[in-house]
Amino acid sequence: MQFIDFTKDSFTRPDNSNKFLLEIPRDDIGFVEIDIHEKKDSDTYEEIDYEIIDDIDKITILMRHPKNIRVNF
Repeated sequence: MQFIDFTKDSFTRPDNSNKFLLEIPRDDIGFVEIDIHEKKDSDTYEEIDYEIIDDIDKITILMRHPKNIRVNF
């Protein structure tokens, strides 16, 4: 399994939304199922609440608050 780490600074907040989003191009992760966890201080990971919009050319992760995350694929 591969992964990509993202910091909370990677998220953006559109003007017309109350959620933060992170777009990941399909070229980076392919067409596999992904799993997302929040990175904690001591190099541990916990499950978090998120939404995914699955498009043909990208995956968009939506969250109420930006967090440091690891995306496993």
